[in-house]
Amino acid sequence: MRTFYQINLSLLALVAPTIALWHCDICEYRDDTLPGERVTWSNISTTFSSTVPVISTAGAITTTAAISALSSDMTIGVTNVYGTQLSLSFGSNVGAPSAVGDPKPTALADAASTQYSFPTGWAGRIYVGPNLNYNGSKIEGSYTGPPDIDVSYVDGYSVPITCSSEGIAVAGCNIDLFEQQGITCNTQVDGPVCLNPAQDIPMGPAPPFFAACAGAAYTYPKDDGANVSNLGSNLVSCCVGTSCEAPSRQLPKQP
Repeated sequence: MRTFYQINLSLLALVAPTIALWHCDICEYRDDTLPGERVTWSNISTTFSSTVPVISTAGAITTTAAISALSSDMTIGVTNVYGTQLSLSFGSNVGAPSAVGDPKPTALADAASTQYSFPTGWAGRIYVGPNLNYNGSKIEGSYTGPPDIDVSYVDGYSVPITCSSEGIAVAGCNIDLFEQQGITCNTQVDGPVCLNPAQDIPMGPAPPFFAACAGAAYTYPKDDGANVSNLGSNLVSCCVGTSCEAPSRQLPKQP
């Protein structure tokens, strides 16, 4: 059973969910899923679309699905099943609008979820990690045309992230790269973050520490198999943790 509660009532009713998250980035919930139970995009999507009560400033109760249907914004939900509190921060490309409500750096508790809305013309990212470090894992997205989403480890890696659309995991990698057997990070900084030595090598290849996620998350600048464009829905759900559903493009987990 999931118990939901609001954490921000300042956004307009019927325009965006309660709180909004995006390098890609709303209502927060406690997840009573049993330890070790896999979190799937289908049940998360169902939760967001049909059972999350959103309380407007006028006191009316509606649902995320109803809000999404009435809004032309792109909405990105982020769920934390990583096992510890995460830090979130937001960035927009030069000339692009900010997320609705201009969210500031914030914390996302373990077993909690948040959501952010992005207007037409937005392109940017959400920085995600145990501590705020702009070189860590990122959710990247754009809404300059059909919705576009990816997960990037080009600058460095902090946490495993996958994203889904319409109930299907489409981008990212759920492997905790710090836990790989026999493979270590060459340059680790506070976060912790493993800096990516291929960040300035457009055609790669992915360095050994990042290779397990190549083609699923960006592991070098032109690792374009990791990008998913022309999404059929403006509602995206991202999940942080190894129990998140992996996209089919992800290489098998290391033994």
